[in-house]
Amino acid sequence: MKIVITGATGFIGRALCNKLAKEHNVIALTRRLEKASIIFQTPVDIIKWNPEVMDGWEKYLEGSDTVLNLAGANLAAGRWTKDLKAEIVNSRINSSGILLQAIKKTQAKPKTFIIASAIGFYGSRGDEQLYEETENGQGFLAEVCRKNESIVKEFEDLDVRTIVIRTGVVLDTSGGALPKMAMPFRFYIGGYWGSGRQWISWISLADEISAIKFLIENYRLKGVFNLTSPEPERNHHFFQILGDRLKKPCWLPMPAFFLKIMFGQMADELFLTSQRVYPKKLLAAGFKFRNPNLKNALQSMKFRRIRL
Repeated sequence: MKIVITGATGFIGRALCNKLAKEHNVIALTRRLEKASIIFQTPVDIIKWNPEVMDGWEKYLEGSDTVLNLAGANLAAGRWTKDLKAEIVNSRINSSGILLQAIKKTQAKPKTFIIASAIGFYGSRGDEQLYEETENGQGFLAEVCRKNESIVKEFEDLDVRTIVIRTGVVLDTSGGALPKMAMPFRFYIGGYWGSGRQWISWISLADEISAIKFLIENYRLKGVFNLTSPEPERNHHFFQILGDRLKKPCWLPMPAFFLKIMFGQMADELFLTSQRVYPKKLLAAGFKFRNPNLKNALQSMKFRRIRL
C-alpha cells in the first residue's frame, strides 16, 4: 500500500512511519527534512512539505491508498496565549484544508483519508461514559476538535473513505506526556493532580500505532473511532500505579489552584479535565489491545530510557 503521512516527525508520526514502512510504501510529508532523515529507522520516502501552498508535494497523493494527517501544533508547547491558541487551531484546519484541495486535483484519488482529532472533543464530563456517538462538549479543545472534524464531509463527498481518530493520552517513555508525568517522581515529589477523581483516558503508543494500522488496512471501517484503552483510570489511581512502577512514593498532590496559576486555561483542559472514554467501535471491529491495563502497559516500558 502507498501511505502518505503528514506530521511524520512527531511523537506518534515517527513511530507510525517506522512501523508501517516494514510492510508498505510510506511517504512522509514534512518541513523537517534533516530531522526526518535521522529518526526513521526503516525505508521512508521523505518529501518536503509546505502546508500553506502546493509546490510539488501534492503529486505524491496521486493514487495513494491512504492519506493520514497528523499535523498540528503541540497542545502543551506553552501557556495558551492568544497567538498559541490561534496556531493550535490553524495548524490543524489549514493542513486538512490544503490536503483537501490537493486531493481534488488528483486523477486517481486516495482511497482513504484519516484525520487526527482527540478526546478533547468531548470536553470535561465528570464520570459520564463517553463513546463515539457522544455529542461535542464545551471548552477550547472541544471547539478545536469540532472545527478540525468539520471538514470530514467534504472528503466523503469525494467518495473517499474517511476516518476520524480521537486519541487519548498516548503513553511511552520515548516522548509525549509520560516523561513529563514521571519527572516529579524522580525527585520524590510525585502525586496526583487536583482532586484526583478526574478520569484519564490513555493508550499505549504500541496500541495507538497498531490501532491506526488496523484502521488503514480494514477497508470496511469508516467514521469516528476513539483510540483509548478500554480501562480508563482515575487520576489518583493512575499516578499511584506510575509511582509503583518507578518505585517512588506518590504522596504530594498538585493542588488545582497551583496548576491554574502556572498554566492558566491549559490546566483546566489538559491536567484537570475528566474524560471517561471508551473505544466501543474499535472493539466492535475486532481490534485486540496489547496493553489494555495500565499496570501491565507501564511494566512493558523501559523507563531507564525515558526522555525527560
